[in-house]
Amino acid sequence: MAKHGIQDFTAAAKGLSKSPLGIIALFLVLVYAVASVVVTFAKPDFFQHYAHPVVIFMAVFPLVVLFVFAYLVARHHTKLYAPFEYKNQEDFFRTLHVPSSISTTSSTGIATSDRSDNQPTPEIQEPLRASYEKLVNAGLCVVHQAEILQPRTSPGSGRYRVRVWLESFAEQNMLKDVASVTYQVWEDFPTSSLSTSDRASNFDLWLNIYGEFPVLAMVKMKDGNTIELQRYLDLPGRPPD
Repeated sequence: MAKHGIQDFTAAAKGLSKSPLGIIALFLVLVYAVASVVVTFAKPDFFQHYAHPVVIFMAVFPLVVLFVFAYLVARHHTKLYAPFEYKNQEDFFRTLHVPSSISTTSSTGIATSDRSDNQPTPEIQEPLRASYEKLVNAGLCVVHQAEILQPRTSPGSGRYRVRVWLESFAEQNMLKDVASVTYQVWEDFPTSSLSTSDRASNFDLWLNIYGEFPVLAMVKMKDGNTIELQRYLDLPGRPPD
């Protein structure tokens, strides 16, 4: 029972440490824990001195923290929260300004946070649509899944096992038309380019890494055409630098 309690407390402390307000809460717990130890081991005559510095501290300290807390919320409330503090992503988006074009659930919508909603010029739209059409017609995408081997505590620490593979999202399985896939990864690896023709494993690539970076996949089709796909390897549980 005690072990589970310690684990729960540790998990809660890690969650609180991800935001400024959480750090304040942890500091409060620490200070009152020290004060509790002092009071517990105090001599009997300690309780007869109401003006003792420890008593004054325990009475005044909450007011000081409350003032600091109110100041932070009033002046810096836009910087105190982040998406990873929300277990429910839907609740997080309710706290944001949602553009009217996507505020209803009965229809599809598209918008940006920029309220001007500027439309791109034809010079930008035409090549963009052509590239997107080529991507959709290919019916292929690169996906990845990461497993934490060692939690990351600093920019140079942590270890992750990542699988990158090719997936078909078209009605027909397009993987049968793929001859090979060549992956280009970060230059830190001994070999930064690798090719595979293993269709049974969805042309997968396995990596042991500690940092995030993009992966470029050159897909060679059986008809001789090539398709460039890319994927950014974001890692689970990776704290900011």
